[in-house]
Amino acid sequence: MLHGYFDLPTITFFTQGNIWTGSLYTNFNYRIIPVDIKGDDSTEPLKELHSKVWYGTDSYTFVKEFVCEFHEEMTAQGLEKTIDDLTQAFEEFKKIRKNIEANFKLH
Repeated sequence: MLHGYFDLPTITFFTQGNIWTGSLYTNFNYRIIPVDIKGDDSTEPLKELHSKVWYGTDSYTFVKEFVCEFHEEMTAQGLEKTIDDLTQAFEEFKKIRKNIEANFKLH
């Protein structure tokens, strides 16, 4: 589903254990990973959406440094918050985009 800048699947995609990776403007990249977090012995594991953002053209496997990370609960509301987090990160990227792209061209 399209959410502003981001075309993301519904929360069901993530509750099934799937990972989503995308990019905008070539150099803004993100990955959303469903993660089980161990609770104490009396509770079920918590589930969250763990998002990572990086700049450049490297694939996720080769990224050495992430720009930011977000952790939200794995619910429809948590996915909406993830979209808000990514939108804010993308707005910051747009402010510095030309400098970042020039830096990548030099290397």
